[in-house]
Amino acid sequence: MNSPKAQFFDTQADAAWASEDYSAEELAQIGRLMDLAQIGEGMKVLEPGCGTGRLTRILSDRVGSGGRVLAMDISKRMVEACLRNVASKAHVEVVCAAVEDYPFPCREFDAVVCHQVFPHFDDKRGVLSLFAKILKPLGILVIFHFINSSQINKMHREAHAAVESDLMPSEGLMREMFAFADIRIDFLEDDENGYLLISHIEDQIRNGPISPFRDCRIFEKA
Repeated sequence: MNSPKAQFFDTQADAAWASEDYSAEELAQIGRLMDLAQIGEGMKVLEPGCGTGRLTRILSDRVGSGGRVLAMDISKRMVEACLRNVASKAHVEVVCAAVEDYPFPCREFDAVVCHQVFPHFDDKRGVLSLFAKILKPLGILVIFHFINSSQINKMHREAHAAVESDLMPSEGLMREMFAFADIRIDFLEDDENGYLLISHIEDQIRNGPISPFRDCRIFEKA
């Protein structure tokens, strides 16, 4: 876990961008991504960087009581807020952890939804390889921001030393990294509507080790 980054986000738990309800426009953007990515009833969804749980609540309603949401964040204060926001949702689990360190079962999730978090991963290639392992065949990976990559990068450079290098890669580099992880990009939009990438795992099982992270095969259920 990146402790300086976690400490920075601890200071942001009460900030407007993290705690206020979504606007009508933002809710429309979220609804569009849910429809395009086909997030629905009964799905198991991983939400890295869940923050205060605003999107977690929406995901929990979308998958219903027959589904499951695992929400994660490296910030203790963000996780505490998220736990309060989803206290009534028995099918939601919230943990304070970095995805790189967590003992996921392989091929466990139908979808991974990265909302406003992908630039903050220190090893983006490694995380993509991890997602390729824990998603089921044909599983969906979504990367989503309300603003476009240029705005994201400008905001992070100016925000704080802990996140000034947390940038959204160029489209070319994203396609290279996704190809390296053997994840197919189906949809990529980076414009005045924000940033939205939807991809899926090919219909095959991957048995190779995850590098540099642990091989999640050792955590498979008996």
